[in-house]
Amino acid sequence: MGIFRAVNESIKGVLHEQWKEFFACDSLSNDTLMLRAKKHVSARSANTDPNDEIVSNGSIVSVADGQSAIVVSQGRVLASYDAPGAHRFLDPDRPKGLADFFHDVKERIAFGGSVQPVRHRVYVVNTKECHGNRFDTPAPVPVRITDSVTGMDIDLSVSAGGMYAYRVTDPAALYHAVGNIEGRCDRSYLKPQLDAELLSALAPAIAAIVKDGVRPYALPGYAGTLGAAVTDAVKEPFLKRFGITLLSIAFDKLVVEEAWMVQNGQRAAILKDPAMAAATMIDATAQALLSVSDAKQEK
Repeated sequence: MGIFRAVNESIKGVLHEQWKEFFACDSLSNDTLMLRAKKHVSARSANTDPNDEIVSNGSIVSVADGQSAIVVSQGRVLASYDAPGAHRFLDPDRPKGLADFFHDVKERIAFGGSVQPVRHRVYVVNTKECHGNRFDTPAPVPVRITDSVTGMDIDLSVSAGGMYAYRVTDPAALYHAVGNIEGRCDRSYLKPQLDAELLSALAPAIAAIVKDGVRPYALPGYAGTLGAAVTDAVKEPFLKRFGITLLSIAFDKLVVEEAWMVQNGQRAAILKDPAMAAATMIDATAQALLSVSDAKQEK
């Protein structure tokens, strides 16, 4: 009797799951990177017990502007839909037509007639620009400074901070990075790792700039060059590991903590020249006399 029950339940189960499904996501918040999609079933539908784990062949996956969708089975991405519109899903691992029906019945009988031994999930990925991601150096970054005027070779500290923007351009890579999530994945999940990647590329980029003879106090003027250097350094790892393309980095804080040490050293080196020392003394004397004259006039 067991085999007949398995056959009966298998046929009923396969027939029940012949209904095609409709997956859609109206909108995603700016903080959402990926969301697991649910089937849309109205109260008038004859499909009264839809299973979110099964995507029937021929089901529709609707993609809105600024979104992408992927269909996953057993950890593999079976389909990826990047263009807005309605897309028909056809499982590449399953036969088509009548062969599909008997294939599913056979598989279910082997498992006692309970359920189909295949699971699908549909994820919607936010492909809009994700901006306003704040980053700051948790501690000043040490940078070696060499000064040709004084012959000084010293380690200084640079504090930096700003904003960066990115976009998800490889949804499959993002899925493999965040895993088989149950509900949604916010950008806060990846932000600590992305910040760490950026900051690890920051010190070499600053070192390359100051190595070319840029004065420490002139470093803020090279914020654009620094942002481009960091972007180039992390561009490939971001895309391969997270499916993310870094769009821009803007620095609003770029401070050399001990820049005064280099300035004092340059001043001391200038004063070693007798002519420069005399000129400095004359200038200081003139400034002092001018101050005294102004004070007398005020009285």
